[in-house]
Amino acid sequence: MTRLLISTDLDGTLLDHYSYSAMAAEPALQRLRQLQIPWVLNTSKTLAELEPLRRQLDNSHPFVVENGAAVYIPLDSPLAPELALDPGGRYRRKTFGPSRRRILLALEPLSRRYRFTGFAALTSERLAGLTGLAPDAARQAMSRQFTEPLIWEDSRSALEDFASELSLLNFQVQRGGRFTHVMGRCDKAEAMTWLVEQYQALWNEKVTSMALGDGHNDVGMLQQADIAVLVRSPAQAPPEVPGRSDVLLTEQPGPAGWNDAVCATLQRLELGT
Repeated sequence: MTRLLISTDLDGTLLDHYSYSAMAAEPALQRLRQLQIPWVLNTSKTLAELEPLRRQLDNSHPFVVENGAAVYIPLDSPLAPELALDPGGRYRRKTFGPSRRRILLALEPLSRRYRFTGFAALTSERLAGLTGLAPDAARQAMSRQFTEPLIWEDSRSALEDFASELSLLNFQVQRGGRFTHVMGRCDKAEAMTWLVEQYQALWNEKVTSMALGDGHNDVGMLQQADIAVLVRSPAQAPPEVPGRSDVLLTEQPGPAGWNDAVCATLQRLELGT
């Protein structure tokens, strides 16, 4: 039997771009729960955002926060028992990125030469207005530990110069669905690859990885996965995935497209048939 691990983006992918609902993906999610196939939330969202979302989605698997900056593993998981506990003692944590404090220190002098607004300068009310999130959800989105999302207000060429300057300091810039993220040299792909290795060690079998995403910050993850799915977005054109000619682009957007792709993959791999 094929061992499958799914790594999925959330906003615009498993969650609808406008309503943030995953209802259209529920048939596929039910199959994954029945088959006990890990589906890892691999997102730019924070720990504070993911905890209630995981409860809503009935997801009990490891998860990746802030564009690959850290992997959180529930304490009852058999994975990586030697990892240190996170500061709250609720998970084991593998960290790939620097602290947000270090990023903010690097951004401070650049803010005098480039036009951008970071989350650190926003109120939760303004973020709620920009995203349509409820005030509590906006506060959770601002509770970041490893990355700083920006509203980029300068030109595209300025963004390239900005990214080059940050690169010299060992930081990188990634464009997401709504925001530009400043972070360390880590990404969703590295976190996904590390988790695949942990499951392979646990099961003593090769693991087939499937990745689903819709934005530029998903490209690395899609490049690395055995099965790559670009979920159609109602808000942006699908990004290029260099080096891959086999990427599936869903016909339907968001969770409906996610559902179709996952169900088709389970059928093709003869899982649960």
